[in-house]
Amino acid sequence: MQLVTLWGRVPLRNSYTEAVNNLYPKRNSTEELWKAVEDDLTAAIADLPLPKDQPAANLGRATKGAAIALLGRAYLYQKKYQQANTTLLPLTQAPYTYILSPKYDDLFTESNQSNPEIIFQVMHAKWTDWGIGNQYYVFGGQETWGNKATHSDRAQEYGFNDWRNVYVSDALVASFKYKDETNKDYLDPRAKSTFYGDAASGGKTDYCNRCPGGTIPFPFTSSEGGYRWRKYQYYEDVKSYGGPASGINSLVIRYADVLLMIAETYIQAGNPDAAKPFVNDVRRRSGAFEFTTLGNKDNAMQILMRERRLELGGEQSRYFDLLRWGLLKQELNKELKAQYNAETFQDKNVLLPIPQQEKDTNPNVSGDVANSWN
Repeated sequence: MQLVTLWGRVPLRNSYTEAVNNLYPKRNSTEELWKAVEDDLTAAIADLPLPKDQPAANLGRATKGAAIALLGRAYLYQKKYQQANTTLLPLTQAPYTYILSPKYDDLFTESNQSNPEIIFQVMHAKWTDWGIGNQYYVFGGQETWGNKATHSDRAQEYGFNDWRNVYVSDALVASFKYKDETNKDYLDPRAKSTFYGDAASGGKTDYCNRCPGGTIPFPFTSSEGGYRWRKYQYYEDVKSYGGPASGINSLVIRYADVLLMIAETYIQAGNPDAAKPFVNDVRRRSGAFEFTTLGNKDNAMQILMRERRLELGGEQSRYFDLLRWGLLKQELNKELKAQYNAETFQDKNVLLPIPQQEKDTNPNVSGDVANSWN
């Protein structure tokens, strides 16, 4: 699914034996690749246990719900909206018991281990807790020093008081400000859960709320580019994390994402009224106002796209959403123009370039690459 989404036509290797016997496979069609995705997930749905039947020892392993959610996402990416709707709706009904987390913040802390909203996640733990793992796995620690990687470096990587390598874009911050149904300026309450900033931005303005030394004002202002990630961070409890060994689980699919995917299927079918309860469920949890109407299909789709941006910001969904909506070039060039006064994203960049190693080792791929790109 990742390969066909990011590169388009790639060789499909269905088995180890096939891969060994055919060292130079040709690129398959996108239709063949998506069919393989659908077949794999359909088989997984049949074989995997329901979440309620998952043994405690297998916490974190994929369940039937995870496979269903991923298949629904695959249909959505292909614009098979009715199939996506039919696939995803059962996750809102018995025997599934997924609910939105009462507290949005709980999704992005160590307390997310068994959160009822999470459908599919990558489990992490501090290496000191499990007694295994290498703190610097991100630098090849497993290979250099040995032991398993059981944790994430996201808290350290994104942390404003640590490595500070990943910033919050001005465009994301601005998206939390929009008009309500009376055409008044509105600041979405999810801003304070997503990033640290200033009062004008809606971001959280202090941290260390549970630190022994007490609360500390957030040290940056908007004039300093002062927006930093709060999601997946420890800064409510510590001043500085100090090492890439975060035990906060990485979320792949959560129930709010499923509700917004279902809403999108209704909107694309020309039924925004059916989509409205699903959008409002997600907004209500965070304290945002609820829509009385989503308007026509075009207006409803604009609302849905904004909802996904605000609700899932920092969760690695935006790029793929823009890609499948056909907006990747437009939106990235808009941001490049604002930041660097240059629009460098070209049509060919919608797909990633075929890696040089692949071209060097497979003549059937190298002979099927246009403009030395894809």
